[in-house]
Amino acid sequence: MTRWLRRSLRRFGFEIPFRGFVCPEELKRISIDLQWRATVTTRRQMVFLEQPGEGDLFDIVPVDSQAGGNSHLLESPDAVDIGHQRSGGHVRLYWAPRDPIVQYAVYTHERSWNTPADDVRDVMCTELTCESRVAVMNIEVVAPVAYETAVAFKRPRWHRLATERRLMKHALTQLEVSRSRPIIDETRTRVTWTVTRPRIGERFVCIAFTARGLKAWQQELEDHSIGGRVRRLLRVRAREASATPGRVLLR
Repeated sequence: MTRWLRRSLRRFGFEIPFRGFVCPEELKRISIDLQWRATVTTRRQMVFLEQPGEGDLFDIVPVDSQAGGNSHLLESPDAVDIGHQRSGGHVRLYWAPRDPIVQYAVYTHERSWNTPADDVRDVMCTELTCESRVAVMNIEVVAPVAYETAVAFKRPRWHRLATERRLMKHALTQLEVSRSRPIIDETRTRVTWTVTRPRIGERFVCIAFTARGLKAWQQELEDHSIGGRVRRLLRVRAREASATPGRVLLR
């Protein structure tokens, strides 16, 4: 699609993605400090097949730099922000490269933001979305906590996993049947996972559990199962005190 047509459609609220590049690799890194504040960084290696025009390049981030909330957008080391537009619960940030783009050479684009992470002490859930032609997508989570296990899977396009409980039920099932799992290093504080050759529009979920978080969600799902409801109805046994299941989707 020609540049002027994309620009014309954009004036009427129709965003047509610029496809004049490919990404050999994308990385999403979530680093949580001792005060439980997360720094989320996305890093893309981009090879441009044609020169982008103004407004062709943008990032979609779950933070509004104009809102002055608890989240804080950090300055990109390689790009200059030239505008923003709200899109649902996210903000589309338009950017331009600080240095001229050389066609067919690798250009590394990075975007970071800080956000509170106190609610993900026991269950860390994040999502990857393939927005362009990508060879490899990576996720890395580093936190001051010992992870017991982790699971990752492609999210279906249909809405069976629309609710939190259904999503976590599917995740615990995948813990038993999945052959490919995220890697937890020997310190138990770092989780990594890789997706190869994803298709545009595919979404992936990666969830890391501490022992406490895993037990809490197992108890939660058991209590809301048919058997758990019958036992509560007949007062066969009361629910044992356990941690409240926590999950925050750090996008």
